Amino acid sequence: MVIWQAELSALMSALAYAAVALALVRLFRERDAATLGSRRWLIAGVLAAEAMLQAILLLGLLQGWQGAAAALPLAAAAGQLVIGISLWPLLAGIKTRFARAMGRRIRQQVERANTEATTANTWLELAEEAAQFGHWQVDLASQEFIWSAAMYRLHGVTPDEFIPTLESVLALFHPHDRKTFSGNLALAMAGGGDFEVKLRLRRPDTELRHVVMRGRALGKTMFAGVLVDVTTQHQAEARLREANAVALQANAALREMTFEDDLTGISNRRQFDLSLVHEFKRAVRSSLPLGLVLIDLDHFQAYNETYGQAAGDACLRRVAQAIKSVPRRTGDVVARHGGGQIAVLLPLADGKGAARVASVILAAVQALRIPHAGTETGILTISCGAAAFTGVADLNNPQELVRRADQALYKAKTDGRDRVMKFDKTMNGDLREFYNPPMAQDMERFIKSRVS
Repeated sequence: MVIWQAELSALMSALAYAAVALALVRLFRERDAATLGSRRWLIAGVLAAEAMLQAILLLGLLQGWQGAAAALPLAAAAGQLVIGISLWPLLAGIKTRFARAMGRRIRQQVERANTEATTANTWLELAEEAAQFGHWQVDLASQEFIWSAAMYRLHGVTPDEFIPTLESVLALFHPHDRKTFSGNLALAMAGGGDFEVKLRLRRPDTELRHVVMRGRALGKTMFAGVLVDVTTQHQAEARLREANAVALQANAALREMTFEDDLTGISNRRQFDLSLVHEFKRAVRSSLPLGLVLIDLDHFQAYNETYGQAAGDACLRRVAQAIKSVPRRTGDVVARHGGGQIAVLLPLADGKGAARVASVILAAVQALRIPHAGTETGILTISCGAAAFTGVADLNNPQELVRRADQALYKAKTDGRDRVMKFDKTMNGDLREFYNPPMAQDMERFIKSRVS
């Protein structure tokens, strides 16, 4: 019984020493355990040796060695003494050593963080300098401003000569922009969130810079944000606006010099005027007829009011192109006469010929079937007035030819629209001027010279 108890005691002691030795070995392999020095391996070795001694005694008991049972308590006591003596200096110095190790690690981490922060600040400064912006932070309660170096550079001041306060910062802005900035700041303070405002910055060297300030509320009185210099962009936009204005003026002048209407693609009024004078002179010289048809879109104003201006422009283009596509003689001119009115000048056509051409045009427009809710037929229609020059005894200037075509058009309108009306002398109406007096007088002198 005693031997069996000794065997069990030796087995338990050996397992205990081995477990402690393995645990210490695992502990000593950790990174921070290096601060304990070489003694950690000595302690582990002693524990391992004690575990081996217990195992030998256990083996001796199993083999029936004399004295093994008596030596077992002595070996256990000796092992415990060795463990106590070995662990005491280890445990006594572990706190100090681990504290030193942690201190070194913390210092290394702080140094690394400082290096990264310095690098990040350097990158930020380079970015601010390249992109012309600076960052800022302000606590309105304490009037404490934090400006980056780029902020001072953008404002044209140095930290030594300028102390940023709300009053001193506002004083640098254009007088008309100070209220805008203060208002946006007050709104952001009341409701939180972000704000953005365009400002003009007048630097101490009198240079005017255009900037955009963007900010965000970090609390009731704390704000942070950036100030971006957009002067170059503003100047480029101003130059672009000037260039666009010049281009528009040039285009307008070019349109006046050209002979095509930019909306409909047919000839414009300038081309019509020149062609009318030229063809009238040729008709007088050759004693040949000259026909004219004036065309007006019925209820066109109502069409624009119903469908919109863009739809009205598209409708006018379709009608103009349909009129232009009607087969005509070489030399005929289709031109926009003004608003929704189109003129067709027909050399060699008398009154009947002009009326026939007008009837073909009327049918061509009807075939388009353009919807128009403001008409009885439900589609867009036109009215046409036809007139012709047949000799100087009856008509002696182009102005009168246009007036007669207009009288016929007026008659077509009053008789119900969607029809062609040819001028006859029984028609009366207001005599409207279409050309300036010098042109009419010049034409009258030309005709008198030809007649005489």
